Amino acid sequence: MSAPATANAAAARRRLPRWRWRDALWIALALAAVVALRKGESDYEQRDAPLLQRAPATAPVRAQGRNFAVDVKRFKVARAYLLKGDYARPEDHLLRTPGVWLSVVGQAEALQQPGYVTAQLRTRDGLVYVASSRDRPKLDGINLRDRALAPGLPEEGAWFFEVPPDRLQGAHLQFFWGSLLPHGGDSLVDVDLGIDAAQARKLMAEAKPVLDLRP
Repeated sequence: MSAPATANAAAARRRLPRWRWRDALWIALALAAVVALRKGESDYEQRDAPLLQRAPATAPVRAQGRNFAVDVKRFKVARAYLLKGDYARPEDHLLRTPGVWLSVVGQAEALQQPGYVTAQLRTRDGLVYVASSRDRPKLDGINLRDRALAPGLPEEGAWFFEVPPDRLQGAHLQFFWGSLLPHGGDSLVDVDLGIDAAQARKLMAEAKPVLDLRP
């Protein structure tokens, strides 16, 4: 090999490590940017997450959120309800469900401004059952679904849930203000109903085939 060719090869070898260090520097900078981006996303998710407030599994339970308070007094299971007729349906009738009815007797109160509280049942495997609508069952003055609340005027009644029997064990009752899931520091009150396997069997054994809800 001639002297010029040897000199050129030596110069190329001297330049090669510098290109490798430059590539490594760009890779490191890119990784640092990805880590910072993910950390920012995590911080945003934490700021946007609801404020989970847990209540103990002892009845009666009083739990307070950011703009509301709820009292959970007792609950029971039934397979169907017997309801009194009304103008739309004059005769008494049965209200059935593919699963069972879980009724939760309690009280809701607005603390700062008018509105209403939404209740939902969250099972141990993460399924959510929102409280039944005001016409299932249609019980004026009792069904707390979408009940208008005013500060200083607590409303008593019950929430009703249609739930499969095998979802009772480990279920938690959750409450939040308004109709949309809470975010940005709003309260999500979580009440452990304390339904273990034995309690679930007991509830089902004591469940009435028809629970009379007529006045």
